[in-house]
Amino acid sequence: MRRLTLIRHAMTDWNLSGRFQGVADIPLNEQGRRQARSLARYVEGLEGDAEVWSSPLTRAVETAELAFPDRELRLDSRLRELNFGNFEGKTQMENELDEAWATWMLDPFELAPPGGESYSQLRERAGQWMREVATGGAGHVVAVTHSGTIQMMLSEVLGVEKVRWRKRFYLRHASISRVLFRGSEIVVERVNDTRHLTPEGADPFLD
Repeated sequence: MRRLTLIRHAMTDWNLSGRFQGVADIPLNEQGRRQARSLARYVEGLEGDAEVWSSPLTRAVETAELAFPDRELRLDSRLRELNFGNFEGKTQMENELDEAWATWMLDPFELAPPGGESYSQLRERAGQWMREVATGGAGHVVAVTHSGTIQMMLSEVLGVEKVRWRKRFYLRHASISRVLFRGSEIVVERVNDTRHLTPEGADPFLD
């Protein structure tokens, strides 16, 4: 049996202000660093031969480095968040003033925002990475990544063919989800495990 542990990165200032981050390289804020340190205490007993991967974006790398300080960190660009293109750096209210927003909302799974990518493109690259590690040599792989990326991997293993953006998993910052691969059987063992976190107020949905 192989295990895939998926960890959403910790909090940033753009999360707190409700701004779309996507591939913008925003660092953790102090609350995020506290979340990552809480995560570190929770995963301290994780087996030493588990492979730890991360999105190359700073908020994911910082989370991984704080949570797994003595582990080799492997980066893969397929673990990045969705590229929101022209919508990045803005709140949803600001984006709704753009005519392109309404067009994108017609089918964000198949349509890409201006200068960005569609959720189907995100699912293709994230799914490719997941399938590779699921059939690789490591018994346990950990990936520190992003909300949209985790959602696309979970939707793939659950057989959701076309994800609707407004009907999705809620994944709190620094939360843990896990998928088990048992031959041809795939089991979602947990989603949004946050028992290591204390209540910390607002936690926006955006990545």
